[in-house]
Amino acid sequence: MQQRTNLGWPETPFGSVTRPVQKPASWLTGVSLLWGEAGGEAVLMGAGAVFMKIHRTRSLPFSASLANFGYRVLLPDGTGQTSAIVNEVDTLLVQARRKAQVLAWHNGADDLHVLQQMPRADDEPRRPGVTAVAEAWKARNVRDKSTARFVDTSHDLGPAGLISDTATAHGLKPLKSFIGEQQQASAQHACEALTEGRTEDFSPDALAGSVLSSAVATALLGGKQADRIHWEKPLSLFDVLELVAWEAAPSLLGGVLITGNQ
Repeated sequence: MQQRTNLGWPETPFGSVTRPVQKPASWLTGVSLLWGEAGGEAVLMGAGAVFMKIHRTRSLPFSASLANFGYRVLLPDGTGQTSAIVNEVDTLLVQARRKAQVLAWHNGADDLHVLQQMPRADDEPRRPGVTAVAEAWKARNVRDKSTARFVDTSHDLGPAGLISDTATAHGLKPLKSFIGEQQQASAQHACEALTEGRTEDFSPDALAGSVLSSAVATALLGGKQADRIHWEKPLSLFDVLELVAWEAAPSLLGGVLITGNQ
């Protein structure tokens, strides 16, 4: 399993470190998953999470030049890694549910349903994050002040459908490579290449760019729905990623790949 991480600040987004003269930061977390299918089974081809600082009570402006966020991307580099990635996602959800102010997900109920169906070995830990968030997702309008506000950017913001459709409708320009059905087709192509051992057709950078761009779009749309983030239209997601997170997918987003710095 590959991890591409840049938390963006000295302490982790869900760390316990606080300074006596400062209030703890408020966080918005956007989550995105990429699925493939092999042998009739769902295969997790990528998981992305974006952590944005937000104000507790008002909307802040966002632009490529002002962008600053942390992120985490998890990718398979071999077959049979879905369980390991799901367990990492579960840990993230445990933390986000309690420590983020907003948790945004596009078509979250669909992803959570599949996550709940993932087999678990007897010696694997239970998945409390997935279970708790899936249950809470059914009643997103009922807010528990001790947990995050849940926003489904497809159904709560709309229009319902693909993330690129919702992004476009709200003034975000998706990466051209992943507009419409292209994103799912790319993930399935990568899944088949990985399963069949066709390493020349498997591009981790494409997967990283796809899942991270979706997570950024989801975070921004969730911030808009929660009235915590606003931007001038149109806002290019490529420009945002190129400036803040090019090292997550150097061949796609620009920059120079330094060996070992992934």
